[in-house]
Amino acid sequence: MADGYTAIQSLIARLRTLGESPEEIAADIAPALREELEGNIAASRGPDGTAWKPTQAGNPPLAGAAKGLDVAAKGETVTATLSGVEAGHHYGRVRGGVARPILPGSKLPPQIVDLVTGVATKRFRLIMGGA
Repeated sequence: MADGYTAIQSLIARLRTLGESPEEIAADIAPALREELEGNIAASRGPDGTAWKPTQAGNPPLAGAAKGLDVAAKGETVTATLSGVEAGHHYGRVRGGVARPILPGSKLPPQIVDLVTGVATKRFRLIMGGA
């Protein structure tokens, strides 16, 4: 009977730590999101997987766009921002007016939702002792 009691007490203790998880999850999401966005930049595609229009010369656009990307966690929030000319390209506010989205909008694409869900699930399993 003591083993069952100990197991329940251990479960309760782990459940109580879940309140601290949002900050930890955000800290885990930030580098994973940065990696995802950098992968999209390298593949010349937007966050929803749509290929970017090549340059007028036919070359892949925005090869160095990752230098203008900042992804950070602060508390429970993860932000991704662009600075410099990359921000103009994101919105199409450049010569030629071609928008090449780098950041997800208010409606997150499925691959970003899957990334966040995967990170949160991994953290939950780590806390709760699941496989």
